[in-house]
Amino acid sequence: MKVQVFSHRTSHSYRQARRDRILIGAIALIVFLTVLISSVLAMASVAQAAEAQNDGLYLRPMGQTEATFTQAPRLAQSIQLDIAAVVARGTVIQLFRNDSQNWVEGRYRFPLPDKAAVDRLTIRVNDRVVEGEVRERSTAKKEYEAAKEAGQTAALLDENRPNQFMLSLANIGPNEMVSVTLEFQTTVSRDGDLFEFRMPLVTAPRYLPDMKLSATEHPQIQAEIDRQMADAARLGFPIDASRQSNPTGLQVTLDAGAELATLESPSHDLVVSREGEKYRIGLRLEAEPADRDIVLRWRTVRDEMPGAMLFHERVGKVDYMLAMVQPPRSDQAKRLERPRDVTFVIDTSGSMEGDSMKAASAALIEALGALGPRDRFDVIEFNSSYRRLFGQSEPATPARLQKAIGFVAGLKADGGTEMMPPLRSALSSGDRNQNSSVDAPLRQIVFLTDGLVGNEDELFQMIEANLGNARLFTVSLGSAPNGWFMRKSAQLGAGETLNIANVSEAAPKMAEFYKRIETPVAIDLALKADPNTQMELYPERLPDLYGARALIVPVAMENWDGELTLTGKMANKDMSVHLTRADLHPAKGIAKLWAKTKVETIEDDIRRGAVDLEIGRLAILDLAIPHRLATAYTSFVAVDRPVRRSQEETLHQHDMPNNLPAGMVMASIAGPAGATGWQSMVLIGLGLIVTSFGLLLFSRRLGAGGRK
Repeated sequence: MKVQVFSHRTSHSYRQARRDRILIGAIALIVFLTVLISSVLAMASVAQAAEAQNDGLYLRPMGQTEATFTQAPRLAQSIQLDIAAVVARGTVIQLFRNDSQNWVEGRYRFPLPDKAAVDRLTIRVNDRVVEGEVRERSTAKKEYEAAKEAGQTAALLDENRPNQFMLSLANIGPNEMVSVTLEFQTTVSRDGDLFEFRMPLVTAPRYLPDMKLSATEHPQIQAEIDRQMADAARLGFPIDASRQSNPTGLQVTLDAGAELATLESPSHDLVVSREGEKYRIGLRLEAEPADRDIVLRWRTVRDEMPGAMLFHERVGKVDYMLAMVQPPRSDQAKRLERPRDVTFVIDTSGSMEGDSMKAASAALIEALGALGPRDRFDVIEFNSSYRRLFGQSEPATPARLQKAIGFVAGLKADGGTEMMPPLRSALSSGDRNQNSSVDAPLRQIVFLTDGLVGNEDELFQMIEANLGNARLFTVSLGSAPNGWFMRKSAQLGAGETLNIANVSEAAPKMAEFYKRIETPVAIDLALKADPNTQMELYPERLPDLYGARALIVPVAMENWDGELTLTGKMANKDMSVHLTRADLHPAKGIAKLWAKTKVETIEDDIRRGAVDLEIGRLAILDLAIPHRLATAYTSFVAVDRPVRRSQEETLHQHDMPNNLPAGMVMASIAGPAGATGWQSMVLIGLGLIVTSFGLLLFSRRLGAGGRK
């Protein structure tokens, strides 16, 4: 029997059809709006990227340039270094050439070694040489602005960070060249027979997190906004992506104090000649674009370099000394039995794209392979956000190590540099009250990054507040890292820092570094003199020593009797190194190194809240002005007195471009931090469309269920 099935509309089916028509219309509207908004934002993103290629590129928008690079004054510079053992004197000559027919003011942000004590500035205008003077920062600014308005050629040197300065040069005449010379004193690092000096040439873009004002009292909000905006403006500059700006020459005179076994540079090709006991070093190409740090390394013949030396300068009644002490060779060469609890933190932000990311991955994989079966570990990677591989420290089993190596090998660089949350997570891991007995795990944080952030002080505060019983070690990567942040973070974290110049040296240097940070060679270090001697040294608490790293510390003493002793504790014995006048080596600029170190200590106390801001500022002025130092509160100003520009002629202001650092990829840091690219917008749109159709199917199924 054949049965014919008929269907007819019920009130329920009419309601279902009506819902479907409304839902389909809504989906069509969503699709249309999604495509329209995505298209508009995509075009805006492309336009913004194109604009960034012309006007400069920042990890945060930090001001706009007023003209293209070709209209700005051109810059060339030469660097002269005179190195004697571990003391270095540097001279930087910057030539500003104005090829236009206008009067211009040029502003240029540039780096120096983070321990550099800048103590002299001169300008040459035609045949006139003008000596700069140290003033309180606000006074120097007023003097410079007055000279600029009056039509006088003037220069102003400000410290933006201990390793970043800004030079403003006003009233450069049409088709004119003006030279600026600055001088500084600094030190060389020593690790056994190996010495290293790093001369930064380029300031890389710095990432600034969003302002955090939620906890700020209402009357202070505007002041905090103004402070952060002014800081952002100081860090902002245009970028030359072609890396052809600011050609730089180099001349180095090296007196190592002993016969050299090796002399090399992992960053540049060198030419070297010898004159008696000194070496003359230059670049193979007479001038190269300033797009990466110059790294010089030399190794002395073993046992020829003294293990302890006092570099001495007497000023008035004060003996200033730079004490360099090499710890005695430890008799504890075997691996200690104490296990480690290590948290590796790796930066995967956009600035790490390219060579830095490759070096970081190679170094971290090497460190993972060195973990022992009793060790525990975790890996944190971060950019705009962060993630932990395991969520907490886990035993270093072969399976977990293999998973970690695969995780690290697959990391890609992108996004912002939100450093605070991952560092806090790493420091807060483990038992903060854990004792330091030989059986307790040794808590270590190994932080691999280029350090290209602008909120250094906030990060320093967080490190000190959360360190507990851990030690923080920093691994500096890239061609132009933030050396001050890397060194200071390790110092505050009771650890030390490693500099990796390129990918090829990442694995071997990390292997050596990871072995040496197993435990300090010498702890509880103290310099002692006769009780009648008035002695000042900074930092007051001397750092622990790892491996063969030498202690280099400036000291000021009055009524010195000629005796000085360094004491400390080693693994199986007490350490004592006795120094006398026989160990003295005359050197200039030691007083300035001492003053610079004391200034840094006062700034640390201001940041911690241990010293009132105004009291600390006055203390720094009392040091910096007599020692002629550029600091956060003092600046150099030089004014050529003749009036050269008439009031009828306009002065054009230009920010000089910095090169994009070698190995850094332009596209990876383009656009405002946190902005969503057009690819992400399209994906979001597709997600909305899929979600809409999912809702339609869900609605139909509900309707079908209601008819059963």
